[in-house]
Amino acid sequence: MASLADAQKAIVKALAQHTAYSHRASTRVANEINAMVDETAKELARGVAELLDELTNAERQAFAAGKYTTPALKRLKRIIDDAGKDISESAAKIWLESAREMAGYESGYMYELMQRAVDGLPTATISAAAIVSEARNRPMAGGQLVNELLSGLGVDTKVAIYSRIRSGIASGETNTQIVRGLRGTKSLRYKDGLFNKTRRDVERVVRTTRNHVANVAYEQTYQELGVKYVFVVATLDGRTSKYCASMDGTRYKMSEDYPKPPYHPNCRTVIVPSLDDELVGDRPFVRSLKVRGGYRINEDGEREKLPPQFRSVGRMTKRQREKAGLKIGQTDAKTTFASWFKNQDAAFQKEWLGPTRYKLYKQGDYTLDRFVDPTGREYTISELKQKDAKTFDAIF
Repeated sequence: MASLADAQKAIVKALAQHTAYSHRASTRVANEINAMVDETAKELARGVAELLDELTNAERQAFAAGKYTTPALKRLKRIIDDAGKDISESAAKIWLESAREMAGYESGYMYELMQRAVDGLPTATISAAAIVSEARNRPMAGGQLVNELLSGLGVDTKVAIYSRIRSGIASGETNTQIVRGLRGTKSLRYKDGLFNKTRRDVERVVRTTRNHVANVAYEQTYQELGVKYVFVVATLDGRTSKYCASMDGTRYKMSEDYPKPPYHPNCRTVIVPSLDDELVGDRPFVRSLKVRGGYRINEDGEREKLPPQFRSVGRMTKRQREKAGLKIGQTDAKTTFASWFKNQDAAFQKEWLGPTRYKLYKQGDYTLDRFVDPTGREYTISELKQKDAKTFDAIF
C-alpha cells in the first residue's frame, strides 16, 4: 500500500504536468470564440459602412448625441446592438459546451489520479453538469460571476462601438476612417481595430473561468473522496501575481470557507489535496527575466516596439534565453513561492517587485504578503508609505 507521502508526491507531479494541457485547451476555446468575434466584426463593418453612407449630416449629429429617431438611425442602432448580443450569446454557448467537457475531464482525471495513488478510496459520482452549475454560481476573482464575465464581452464591445462612431463623427472623420477604426486594416491583421481588445478580453475571460471550473471540479472530487484539507499551489515563475505568491503553500480545511482560486484574471493557481501535513515531491519552476522583442499595434494604428516582457520558452531565441538568464528545473514541492523567491538573484527579485518594493523587501524585511491587501489587491507605493511611514523614512 502506497504511503500518504508517496501519494502526495505523485499527485503534485501529475498536476504540474497537467498545467500545460489545460493551457492548450483554453487557447483552443479562446480561438473558437475569437473566430466568431472576427466574423461579427466583418459583418458589423459592412453594415455600418452602408448605413453611414445613407445618413444625412443632421442624422450623423443626432447619432453623435445618442438620438436614434429616424429609420436609418434605428437600423444602425439595431446592427450595433445585435453585434454585442451575438458576441455575448455565442461566447456563452461555446464556453458552456467546452466547460461541460472540461468539468467531466478534470474530475475524472483527478479521480483516476488519486485512485492510482491511494488505496481504498470510495467511488466518486460527480456529474459535469453539477460542477459547471456550481462554478457558474460561485463568485471568483473579486466577486465576479462566470455569466457576468461572458455577457460583458458583448456589452463592452457594444459600448466601444458606439463610442468609436460618435468620436469619429465629432472629429470629422470620413465614413471609411470610422469603419477602419472599428474593424482595423487587413495589412495589420485587424489588430488596429477596437475588436482587437475584444479578442484579448476573450482570452482573459476564457483562461480565468476555465481555471475556476477546474478548481471546482477538483474540490468536488476531493469532497467525494473524503479529503479533509487542501493546499493552495501557485506557479513558480515571474508571471505569478504577488497575491498568489503570498497564498502559495497555505493549507485549509475543506469544510470551512477559505479563499479559492482563481484570485485574479488569468490566474493559474490550483488547489491540491493534502494527504499529509505538508506537500511532498517536486514542482517545476521557470526563472527568467523579461526580454525585448516584437511589436504591437497601438490604439492609433501605429506599429510600436513592445516593452520588455516574459516570453514562452518556445518563442525565445537562443540569444534571448541567454539574456533572460533562463533556468528551468524542479524544486521540492514544499518550497513555497516566498522561499523560492528568496533564493533567486537580485535582478529577478528587483524586476518582479519593482525598485521600491525591492528595497522594502531587502532592507525593510517585508514579507511578500505585505504588498497585498486581504482581497488580493496590490498596495500602491503611496499606500505602503502611509501604512509604514517609519520604514520608508529609514530606507528612503
